Amino acid sequence: MAAAGSPAPPDRPLPAACTALRAIFDDEATAGSFVNVIGLVKDCQLPIPTNGSDYKASFELFDLSIQGETDGVKFVIFRPLADMPQVSVGDVMVALAARVQRFRADPLSLITNHRTSIRIYAASKIPKPPKSAQVALVPSAPRDVTAPMAEEHAYVSHLYHRIDKYFIPDEAAFQQKAEQSLNLKTKFSLLKDVQEGRFCDLVVQVAKEPHHSCDKATLYVSDYTENPRFYHHVWPGLDGLASAPGDLYGYTSITADAPKKDWVGPYGKMALQVSCFEPHASYVRDEVRAGEWVSLRNVQIKLGNNGQFLEGFLRRERGGGYERKVNVQALETHDRDTIDPNLKEAIRRMRDYGKKRKQQIKEIKASQAAGEKRNAFDSLEQQADRPPNTRDRRKRMRAAAQGQQAKEPPLVDSLCLELNDEVTAEVHPSPFTTITSILGPPLYETTLNNHPASLPVPFTCAKYRALVRVVDFFPPSLQDFASPRKPTVYDALSDNEDNSDVLSSDDDDDDDDGAAGTDRIWEWRFALQLEDPTPPPKPGKKTPDPPPRLWVLVDNADAQCLTGLNATDLGEDPQTLGQLRARMCTLWGNLEECKAREEKIKHGEKKEAGGQAAGGGRKGGRQLEKPPLESSDVEDDDAGTGGGEKGEAVSNKPFSCCIKQYGVKGGEDGREWVRCFGLFGTKIK
Repeated sequence: MAAAGSPAPPDRPLPAACTALRAIFDDEATAGSFVNVIGLVKDCQLPIPTNGSDYKASFELFDLSIQGETDGVKFVIFRPLADMPQVSVGDVMVALAARVQRFRADPLSLITNHRTSIRIYAASKIPKPPKSAQVALVPSAPRDVTAPMAEEHAYVSHLYHRIDKYFIPDEAAFQQKAEQSLNLKTKFSLLKDVQEGRFCDLVVQVAKEPHHSCDKATLYVSDYTENPRFYHHVWPGLDGLASAPGDLYGYTSITADAPKKDWVGPYGKMALQVSCFEPHASYVRDEVRAGEWVSLRNVQIKLGNNGQFLEGFLRRERGGGYERKVNVQALETHDRDTIDPNLKEAIRRMRDYGKKRKQQIKEIKASQAAGEKRNAFDSLEQQADRPPNTRDRRKRMRAAAQGQQAKEPPLVDSLCLELNDEVTAEVHPSPFTTITSILGPPLYETTLNNHPASLPVPFTCAKYRALVRVVDFFPPSLQDFASPRKPTVYDALSDNEDNSDVLSSDDDDDDDDGAAGTDRIWEWRFALQLEDPTPPPKPGKKTPDPPPRLWVLVDNADAQCLTGLNATDLGEDPQTLGQLRARMCTLWGNLEECKAREEKIKHGEKKEAGGQAAGGGRKGGRQLEKPPLESSDVEDDDAGTGGGEKGEAVSNKPFSCCIKQYGVKGGEDGREWVRCFGLFGTKIK
């Protein structure tokens, strides 16, 4: 495409909110930052499907700041196919809130995220300045709601007619190259599919610390898929046991030697040995550690020296100026916007493997401790005579709980209450249940010697509908309703809400001090104390004793549902704190004011007695005490602020909510089950 023959228009400055592509081209921009850019399209790779619902397309952009360069700045777009921009050579693209990324060892580039808005100006319709380019604006996808301003329209006209178009190909060459981009054959493979003689691209986790010798580094890697031609790695804790039925991952098989203690990957035939030669070995030595995720490109698969198991080999590239190219790249796992879809699926497999592994190790250890070394035939014979399994027991306990609920009179009919219509709950077929009934002793209905029997159990898994009012909350300060934690690899998964069982038990103790760094994830975590609503006493009648109360924990997902807010550092975000206070006031009325007055009175009493009141919040790294896990009947007025002679009575309306009962390990030794309750399926309008 030839340059325009007319004199070039005078310079017009780039809009103040935009960034010149030179900053990205010269690696001066900060990876992870968001920028607005305006550039001409000189190259295009058409959309191709990914492992998820999005497609991937790439565009090469250039502007006045890099018009003399052969290469432009790459812009990668992940979107559904219907939302992909349609472009031709020389079209002007305006990208708002594009993210600067460093992919592998490549130069800085741009990538979309959920905030990015893209607008296209058709090159054939862009008028000469000073006319506005708005007439050339192409209709955009519904998600691109942010429209360019008049200043940007004017700059598009200036850019298109000012820039040197020498490096822009003609339309035929542009389309031919774009169509060729669809013919690229991917070499990506899961480990379960690798075969001898192939060259593959892998996304894998490093299963143990790399071993280094001279010009070679040896890796053991896994993507949590199984290949029967891999070496068999055995869990070292069960070397003496024979292979058991249902041994999914070869914990009890003794066909291979046990790995060393620094093994962090999966067991069984799930790990591949990869020998990395220079220049890849130097990168592994400096950048790769056990437990990290890496991308390996062009790995040769063949039999190892023993001729039995498949191994991988990563050698120096030959010819074409690629001798120094490194085909190993550490991958970032915490950014959901830029994570490789193949990596995301591998992390999901690792999570599922961790759950199964934990359960199987429990079962094998229990059998080992009891001396249960039975063969498959004995196990099948005893299967028919064993007592009901956990699922059967849960079904019976739920049926018993529902039967108890059916015997109770409908709570709404028995009380003349003015309900809070600003709070809604999920619709369940079960009738309303009272707190008194929920706090009843959990029983397991079974038969002993052909006679029905009710056995006390620590807890039961059940869900209830209830009409309640809030009489207390924890932590005492709303500022502490959100807590920080350290990020984990599972944060990249969109369905990662209840996966704490995959993590080690030590992770739960690091919430405050351990998360004091710059990388923190904030989550809701608070508790509400509830009681059955009672109608006001009749004139002249004695005020009844406070009804039974229970604490319900509100986790991150259920708190998001309840408040409609995302957790942040409330100490640094007064706007969200104010929104939270207003919405919780809808739920609990004047409860916060009553608690504040009581705390002020207690503070004065301690001061007069020579004591020192405890400060609020979590200043100085002080960890908050936990609310009582197991709720019980109210024995005195100090259990809450719902009423009594001390302080002012709380004024709020009862509301409908959903409560779940479950159990957690607690007690002094951490082995006893403690009954807990949680709020779910409830929302403040």
